[in-house]
Amino acid sequence: MGVGELVLRSVLFMGGLSTLLGVLILVFSKVFEVKVDPRIEAINSILPAYNCGSCGYPGCIQYATAVVNDGVSPTKCTPGGPDIGKKIRDILDNTTATNA
Repeated sequence: MGVGELVLRSVLFMGGLSTLLGVLILVFSKVFEVKVDPRIEAINSILPAYNCGSCGYPGCIQYATAVVNDGVSPTKCTPGGPDIGKKIRDILDNTTATNA
């Protein structure tokens, strides 16, 4: 077995192994995908993203999650003011009406 054949076999083996591992990662990413409520993403996108903690949560995404999942008041975002509270209510009302 020459050096060229050894290199070729090594390259083919590593290429095949890389392809196999890539396919496995793709399959596992689909099987174990975490579903995120679109209302959480919508609320998080309208929050000011200061992550100031004035609402009592460490960041805006945690507050948005609590509003959707735990029924926390949508008016706790002090930097956003009352306009943000109204927009959050609109998101919750619109998605509730379409899911009913």
